[in-house]
Amino acid sequence: MQVLQNSLVCEDILRRVFLVPFELENVAEICKLADELDEKFKAHSFIAELKKCSADKELTDEARYEYNRLFVGPRRPRAIPYESAYFDYKTLFGAHTLEVREIYKQAGLMVEADKFDKFPDDFIGYELQFLYFLTYNALGFLQNEQEGQFYESLKQKAEFISMHPSKWFSEFASRCAGEARLDVWRAFAEFLTLYLKDEELSLVKILAKAN
Repeated sequence: MQVLQNSLVCEDILRRVFLVPFELENVAEICKLADELDEKFKAHSFIAELKKCSADKELTDEARYEYNRLFVGPRRPRAIPYESAYFDYKTLFGAHTLEVREIYKQAGLMVEADKFDKFPDDFIGYELQFLYFLTYNALGFLQNEQEGQFYESLKQKAEFISMHPSKWFSEFASRCAGEARLDVWRAFAEFLTLYLKDEELSLVKILAKAN
């Protein structure tokens, strides 16, 4: 199903932004992935800005510095990439973190041992990786004609999005766009918002066929 393949590539790109260093080689890999996107995503300004970075080490270094200012520190990040910070009195490892941890656990996943209790489970990179995991599984079930498991995997994905990403990705993206000094990160915020809205609509349509 093409719409799910596009979701998988979007999630792969978005998770890599947060899970691998923003360096020339990794940016080039993301740009290769972008060739598999549907046209409206492939033609997005975020992909165009990434391609500029992949051809210019100085620009990549500047974007990485900006990435750290926005999402890492050492000062308080301008756009905190942890769900709990938007709800639990601006703290990390709050109720949302533990709720997400339990969802991962039920799916047979957990944060790596060396990062457990150091990086909150509701880190945006981990939430995007979980969405990637669910889409990958759904595509596998579809390929093997396991219709019940296919719809169950997508139902789980829709529920997770409703409970978590849909509650804070937009605010995160808004802060990113408002604080970013470089076009690449303003475009990233728009790309993330486009992905989430598109995903919510697509899941509603697909799951309606299960009834």
